[in-house]
Amino acid sequence: MERMTNAVLIFTFSPVQSFIAEARRSEDLFNGSAILSRLAQAAGEKLESQGTLIYPVDLQGNDAPNVLVARIPSEKAQEMAQKAQDALLSRWQEIAEEARQNAHLDEDHLWKRIWNRQIKETPPWQIFWAYAEETQCYKEAYQQARDLLERAKRSRLFAQSEEEGEKDSLSGSRAALRTQNYPSARKYWEAMSKKRHILPSQVRPEGNELLDSIALVKRFWEGGGREFPSTSTIAAWDFYQLAKDKAQDELRKYREELDRLPLYKARRKHPDFPYDGDLFFEETLTPQRMKDSYNVELDEETLQKLRNLLENLVHKTGKSPSPYYILIQFDGDGVGAKINRLLDQADAEEKHCRFSQNLTRFSEQVGEIVKDEAGGFLIYNGGDDVLFLASREKGLELASNLAEKYREIVGEGLGILATASAGVVIAHHLTPLARALSLLHEAEHSAKAGKKDKEGNKSMVCVTLAKRGGEALSALSPWGEVEKYRAWVKAFQNNEVAGVFPYALAREAGTLQALPPEAMKSMVRYLLDRHSGEKLSKERRENLLEDLLAWCTAIEEKTGKPALEEIARWLIIARFLASGGAE
Repeated sequence: MERMTNAVLIFTFSPVQSFIAEARRSEDLFNGSAILSRLAQAAGEKLESQGTLIYPVDLQGNDAPNVLVARIPSEKAQEMAQKAQDALLSRWQEIAEEARQNAHLDEDHLWKRIWNRQIKETPPWQIFWAYAEETQCYKEAYQQARDLLERAKRSRLFAQSEEEGEKDSLSGSRAALRTQNYPSARKYWEAMSKKRHILPSQVRPEGNELLDSIALVKRFWEGGGREFPSTSTIAAWDFYQLAKDKAQDELRKYREELDRLPLYKARRKHPDFPYDGDLFFEETLTPQRMKDSYNVELDEETLQKLRNLLENLVHKTGKSPSPYYILIQFDGDGVGAKINRLLDQADAEEKHCRFSQNLTRFSEQVGEIVKDEAGGFLIYNGGDDVLFLASREKGLELASNLAEKYREIVGEGLGILATASAGVVIAHHLTPLARALSLLHEAEHSAKAGKKDKEGNKSMVCVTLAKRGGEALSALSPWGEVEKYRAWVKAFQNNEVAGVFPYALAREAGTLQALPPEAMKSMVRYLLDRHSGEKLSKERRENLLEDLLAWCTAIEEKTGKPALEEIARWLIIARFLASGGAE
């Protein structure tokens, strides 16, 4: 009797990053990520029904990644791969139809033609798979399947569909939905935004937002399972938590006055303040902003009453809400290189499975670290790939905690070191999300561009400060040194060091970093002495200086370049954080 052989099958689909990044609101990001996870789960469940998943080891609990690895009986591999593809596309159709029913918009034959083309005829998904029989061992089968998959990706061509008419607001490249009853897509969406069941958070009024089929799915699908906060709500989160603790009466009075107005409740599960966090910012309380954001017209008397109540709330709380929040893209370093090393070991399959299990354990910890009560709002949690937003006060701390937990868990029991790198962006809550996401992609790329060891480890973070109306400023550092910025934040907050010191250092850094180490140290000490007063003790001054120079050396070792200018940029960011982002 012929022995049944197994095959290693690798299944993947795209786009991922570009699909998520087509977003104008944080909820677009969240729903886009949730959709990707549901599609991966559908494909994974089909593969699991006839085989064993190696990666991920668990499809439930966290977001399923877009790459699946399974062992399948070889005679069923082709069939199961096709069934996984069919399951993915079927789930996509179900999600799209659910969103369509929720939206309940005017439709005609033109509308349906655009919908069918974008959702059914040419859906956004590119699906690839490859498999190889285990004729010798798991390692050879996995590597052969991986090589075949890469070949398939390079060789497949995708037809470009013609997109006529006005383009949608999220992608800027696909035709916006409309009917023939309206002379333009803009007029159609202006009319749809006036429907009683359409919230301003779903479609901006006055025809200021045009949706295509895919954007409609992101806006109206409710399968994500949570009310994801806006960037304004996240920016104001630290203030809101403080207000609940120190200014309960003032918060209640402000909320009760808002309750009298026809405003939608973005956070219905938060009875203390069920409204969007932008109502904590005085600049929202103008006739034009209330019209644009809430589609309501309020007279000056009503708005002034709201401003007075908000002023009382801010006064009692003791601080103003920060207009800045933080985006974090976190990614494991050299995952492919680590798998290659594990495959070279005698128990390759067991080690690969253990690596997958460790990633699952890490994902479980992500949910414990990045949570609302800690000021973190998780968008995507797919093993070594994590995307989340956070309040200004908590973002860097949460990212640093994740890096430490990744290092602790992922290489455990495998004899390898596993690190992660991250891009971090500090952005104004009114900065277009597309720009913030573009800066986040650049920051992650910069963090990943540093020196790596033989297992692909970099362990770097790049923080970008994107002040509204100004040029973005970025700073790189190894994770192990990032905590040093906290001492400088405290020094600026306590007025121990003048706020001009980082700029003075930045002006001189190019010259100073060309000096011998002791000469450079003396000049940095001189600058620090000039820009610090009696509040800064001699001992603390020396500690700050020694830490700064050690930090500079650590960056130089990682980047291979002089790093005093990098340190100056870190201090500019520390000063900004110390100011509360109010400048």
